[in-house]
Amino acid sequence: MNPSQKGFTLIEVMVAIMLMALVSLIAWRGLDSVNRADQHLQASTEQTEAVLRALNQLQRDVSLRASVELNPPKDRAAPSDGLAAVTVRSSDSKGFRLDVIRSAPVAGDGLQRVRWWLKGDNLYRAVAPARDRFPLPAAKDGVVVLTGVSDLQVRVWEADKGWRQLSGNRREDPLGLEVSLVRQTAQGVERYRQVLGLVW
Repeated sequence: MNPSQKGFTLIEVMVAIMLMALVSLIAWRGLDSVNRADQHLQASTEQTEAVLRALNQLQRDVSLRASVELNPPKDRAAPSDGLAAVTVRSSDSKGFRLDVIRSAPVAGDGLQRVRWWLKGDNLYRAVAPARDRFPLPAAKDGVVVLTGVSDLQVRVWEADKGWRQLSGNRREDPLGLEVSLVRQTAQGVERYRQVLGLVW
């Protein structure tokens, strides 16, 4: 080799290529890890948003429950005719069910029935058309508002007794509701709790 010529030997070039390949592999693994973490975070955020939307809607339905305007017709005497503003049922065999008679979204449209219930691992909500006179139509054709619900428990607040587990019982117009639900997601088990005050 002519001493006046300058350059890299073949071994130096091969070492440089190997170092560049190693750095590229490390960078790719780092980017892949960041991408997977971002996907996991987005999925977790979407799951949390779905739960918050469902719980916020439940709270809105209960907060709009009928109050003084909920009077049965004179030919009806008993509240057992389904005219309680809030009726909640819970049992191990039949699951959770909440019936609300609430004010219509548009002022002056009257009242409407809303029903929430758990079937399988899905939480459903159905809304009946609003009406300004009795009888009010039943809430049918529910839509799934939350999936993956593995357990849903309800407790009611009773004066001088505190929170009482609602199991196999029915309560009309309780002073408060505590809804606890458990969801199975790809990120693991998630637990949520919502307390609703129903003081008139």
